[in-house]
Amino acid sequence: MSSVEELEDDTLQMDPAEHLIICVDDDQNFLKSLEFFLPEKINQETDGQTWYRFLFFDNPHLALDALKELIASQETVAMVISDQKMPSMKGTEFLAEVKKISQHSIRVLLTGYAGVESAVVAINENLLDKYLTKPIEDEHDFIISIKHLLQKFRMQGTIAYQAKIIHELYQFSNILNGIEDCQKMLDYIVSFTGRMLKCQRISLMLDDGGLLRIKASMGVPAEVVNATSIPIGERISGTVFRSKKAILAKSLDQVPYLDGRVEVNAQSFISIPILLASLTSGDQPLGVINITQKEDNLPFTEDDLDILTYITNTASIAIHNQINRLKLQQAYVETKTQAAALEYQARHDALTGLPNRNMLKECLREAILAGESEKKPFGLLIMDLNRFKEVNDTLGHNSGDVLLQQIGQRLRQALPEEDVLARLGGDEFAVFLPGADIEAAIGVAHLIIQTLRQPFTIEGLTLEISTSLGLSLYPDHGQEVNLLIQRADVAMYQAKNTGSGYSVYDPAYDQYNHRRLAMIGGLRRAIEDNQLVLYYQPKIDLKTGCICGLEALVRWQHPEYGFMPPDQFIQLAEQTDLIRPLTLWVLNEALKQSSQLLSQGIEISIAVNLSTRNLQDENFPDQVRELLEKWGISPNLLELEITESSIMANPELAMCVLKRLSNMGIHLAIDDFGTGQSSLAYVKRLPVHEIKIDKSFVMSMGSNNSDVMIVNTAVDLGHNLGLSVVAEGVENKETYDRLAILGCNVAQGYFISRPLPATQLVSWIHESKWGLKNRRE
Repeated sequence: MSSVEELEDDTLQMDPAEHLIICVDDDQNFLKSLEFFLPEKINQETDGQTWYRFLFFDNPHLALDALKELIASQETVAMVISDQKMPSMKGTEFLAEVKKISQHSIRVLLTGYAGVESAVVAINENLLDKYLTKPIEDEHDFIISIKHLLQKFRMQGTIAYQAKIIHELYQFSNILNGIEDCQKMLDYIVSFTGRMLKCQRISLMLDDGGLLRIKASMGVPAEVVNATSIPIGERISGTVFRSKKAILAKSLDQVPYLDGRVEVNAQSFISIPILLASLTSGDQPLGVINITQKEDNLPFTEDDLDILTYITNTASIAIHNQINRLKLQQAYVETKTQAAALEYQARHDALTGLPNRNMLKECLREAILAGESEKKPFGLLIMDLNRFKEVNDTLGHNSGDVLLQQIGQRLRQALPEEDVLARLGGDEFAVFLPGADIEAAIGVAHLIIQTLRQPFTIEGLTLEISTSLGLSLYPDHGQEVNLLIQRADVAMYQAKNTGSGYSVYDPAYDQYNHRRLAMIGGLRRAIEDNQLVLYYQPKIDLKTGCICGLEALVRWQHPEYGFMPPDQFIQLAEQTDLIRPLTLWVLNEALKQSSQLLSQGIEISIAVNLSTRNLQDENFPDQVRELLEKWGISPNLLELEITESSIMANPELAMCVLKRLSNMGIHLAIDDFGTGQSSLAYVKRLPVHEIKIDKSFVMSMGSNNSDVMIVNTAVDLGHNLGLSVVAEGVENKETYDRLAILGCNVAQGYFISRPLPATQLVSWIHESKWGLKNRRE
């Protein structure tokens, strides 16, 4: 026989989060004692989100049958409590079967002192979560133990729920960006919102010539959809549209925008919970999502508002992109979303459409990781066109560009599909050869040489082109991406010097190693002996037209090689860990300069670039604090620039370091935004204040509409995330004016000023048209 008791109270509003607790004991008297006090005590002072219903059984087999039915019905069984000594089955055996059926349920064994040893064994074997002694000597302690275990179950459920929500929102962004049809996209936004918020009545309205009209809906009668036409600023939807905010209220009469007034035609909905959020791209309102009815008329929560805000932020970008496509009547088929366009641009060469250096490095990294255990070989060819400069000098750069395009097309057609052809820049190309040994790689080199022997026709002229190729092999010539590229480059120059067409890397003619060692020692001495110097490039507020900050840029006055820009030694510093003392040197000099400026009444923030290694150094924030104190500089006058790729090396540690720096009051910026591989969801979590759009997108805005769209999207995205947006590479007035129209906050580039030495900085700040004398208050 079984005895089942269900706690029911007509006065109690049962929350959907109703969980079950199953108690099993063959002792009828003990079972009745549990029925007497356990339900009442457990359901007292709950978290308000969970109600526990109890089922009592005197037979473990019947309990297992009931458990199977409950799980099949998708009921949540929070806990199973079982006696150890039962005639038909031991408690440990019973709980082992429970685990097979419902592995997430908390399993508790009741046993006398004699059975404690077997209970401990069962815990060690993960068959149960806890044992409690029987008989129950202290009812209060027993209840406390059960409540602690239930709290553990709820926490596990909360974590799983939050993970599911994050996954769902991430999937929403991915799926949304893949929908090209506008109506299908709007329908998907509505259906996803309904599923996430468990609501029955949703309308998505967009601005249609000054009127809000329903473009997608759920649970709204067709006649209402067709008849709805709300002037901007009127009624609750129009008010939310204009406010560009979101609201949550238990009923219409509690909506703050209405000031206690409710429209006549809304009286029937006055007591219904309501949730609204505007669809906004930058400062441009697009529409409103209106939710007026949740399942079972339950109230909306702050969590619902957060979820809807994320949905509207993501949806706004997608809708904005769709609207732009319709207005411009352009089909950006190569990129389904603007995020994908940013990624594509960062990984492909604009001239030839081939993969660029970034994508080549990705392929090499993936091949190294995939073959780490077996050291599966692959080849890398780097090629340079012989006498290409003569073509440019004779026919002009446009003809040179056409030739590069034709070469890329011809090689792509000749090479096997699995080989990755990339343009590294200028007249330099590379080919990644997955799975190739030395014989196969040499065969591809011969194929390339033969393919390029056929003449090219440019502007009616027949041109004959030859090439020099260098080959490096993994793992023979290196097991690191940059080393393989460098050694293929060395081999290529050897082929060029000998005129052999191609050459395989040979350490015998690698002079780079000797120079590299000399450069390492030289850079170390340069840091110690102050051979380095800082230049400062001004940043201009696009609203005021006045200087608002500086970026510190390091240069090396090398005793042998002369004045060296950072791209000739920063990578070397990264590889040898000299980047740590180099960064501290730059910080010290920049803060020293800031102190000197302050003494002259000039208060301007200075930005310094950080590296991956700085973000992996737990001591770095303390070192920065010491330098700030040394020079008496307020943290808000220091800005630290990071790249997306530097964060992704070790995201958890980088996040910890960044949070400490941000908590100090230091401003953080993402440099070269759009060229990294981090997800937008991850960028949103970073404690940054600013993004800097990479100059590769900005410099070609005057001639490339695609780059204009990319910059526009990046500006909108930055503003939606609450960030200031800086554009690097502003080379002319046309670009400067275009950025101002797009709503970009700050501009930096040679149109404003080249990087200045400290000796010229103060006079520029005072005398330039961008300087302090023209600051508009």
